[in-house]
Amino acid sequence: TPYYTAALLLILLGAFTKSAQFPFHFWLPGAMAAPTPASAYLHSATMVKAGIYLLARLHPALHESALWFWALLLAGSITMILGAISTFRHSDLKAILANATLSQLGMLVMLLAFHSEYAYLAVIVGVLAHALYKGPLFMLAGIVDHAMETRDIHRLANLRTIMPAATVAATLASLSMAGFPPLFGFLAKETLLETFHHFAEYDNAMIGYIGMGVGALGGALFVGYSLTFLWEPFFRREATVNPAHLHHAPSFWFVLPALLLVVIGTIIPLVLPWVEKGLLIAPAGSIAGEPLDAHLALWHGFTPVFLTSLGAIALGLLIFWQRTQLRMLFAFAPTWLNGQQMYEWCYRQSYALARLVTKFVQGGRLEGQISITLLCTVMAVGYALVVQRGFSELQIDWSNTPEVQEIVIALLAIVAAIVTVRAERRLSAIISIGVVGVVVTLAFAFFGAPDLALTQLLIEVLTVVLLILVFHRIPPRDHPKAPRLLRIRNLVMAVA
Repeated sequence: TPYYTAALLLILLGAFTKSAQFPFHFWLPGAMAAPTPASAYLHSATMVKAGIYLLARLHPALHESALWFWALLLAGSITMILGAISTFRHSDLKAILANATLSQLGMLVMLLAFHSEYAYLAVIVGVLAHALYKGPLFMLAGIVDHAMETRDIHRLANLRTIMPAATVAATLASLSMAGFPPLFGFLAKETLLETFHHFAEYDNAMIGYIGMGVGALGGALFVGYSLTFLWEPFFRREATVNPAHLHHAPSFWFVLPALLLVVIGTIIPLVLPWVEKGLLIAPAGSIAGEPLDAHLALWHGFTPVFLTSLGAIALGLLIFWQRTQLRMLFAFAPTWLNGQQMYEWCYRQSYALARLVTKFVQGGRLEGQISITLLCTVMAVGYALVVQRGFSELQIDWSNTPEVQEIVIALLAIVAAIVTVRAERRLSAIISIGVVGVVVTLAFAFFGAPDLALTQLLIEVLTVVLLILVFHRIPPRDHPKAPRLLRIRNLVMAVA
């Protein structure tokens, strides 16, 4: 339809904002200020997935255009890489996880750019895997904060000795987020890479292999920040600055909810043949708009996808090893990459534009504001008469008495308006204004509104009488004559 592009852009604007895609990605890390249970719900499940869900539900109707493909592919890939890089610029556990959420949301948006069963399965697997490892990790960040009264990884070390249950949960969840086999996160990474590989084989080789490389780079960064989140608080021997001390040792029951989610995410890949149809393939079919005949497995042999996944893990281990140097490097990233900086710049420019428009439309003079209002009214009526109906239909039938009467009424109003503008004395201007009002009353009566005409006539008579009485009591003043250009404008507006 002719409205497809406009509708798609508005839908993408809403979905990208809701799911924090570039350049609207600034709000999600800021939301980590919420209490930890709220953050676990916000960052891992329903809240940020609403935009993903909207794109998935509308995928069958909107996916066939190049605009859909490139908008989702570019926004998702940029968000994935920026989010992953941003994790190395923070030392707060929740900030690391919040930026990791950005990265994984970008991955899901990338997948929705494609129209294949591999992409649909990858989206469903990615959504479920993300919920089952990110929710526990946020809860564990809150547990650490409650126990140590800090979330700064520079102040945390050797937590495995005082929080064994939390360490087990953090290990399984972090390794799943990193994509190590045979955990659920590994399956999510495999389906992502398989989507790009299939696109390279059967559609566009260049786009497919570039996407595969971007996915592998994102996977390597996943490994780097996941191992950083796990190693520095839980397994490192000594803190780097101002070591934190235990204040409230968490009980096993405090850690149990996070542990249960991690166990579920660990078991699902091991029982995949029994749960894939109802848990993964059926929801993927709802994105496709038809049932899918697909199959998921942890092991497909030494395929290009598996080797790429191993390469991403190896590169991720290197990133983890050089994390200190990378933190120093990423600290000098351009500030415009921060979505908040871009948002604030756009806000300032919008405010400046609003001030300019307000200064023009509402310049502090009543006559100027009325002129703008009347000008818009005249332009709207003129557009309806001239543009939509055309000049050919604007003809006068002089043999038609009603049309002649309309012309006479209009001419009387124009003459009275001209007299009002050119009047030198206040009494003359008031009387001519009254004539304009009486002519308007005649127009109402002519078009079959006698009640409205009577009301208008009473108002005009009272207005003229009141103005004459008031100005009769006000001594005359010598006002400077209005500039010629202003008087011409007033005359044109009055006639119009």
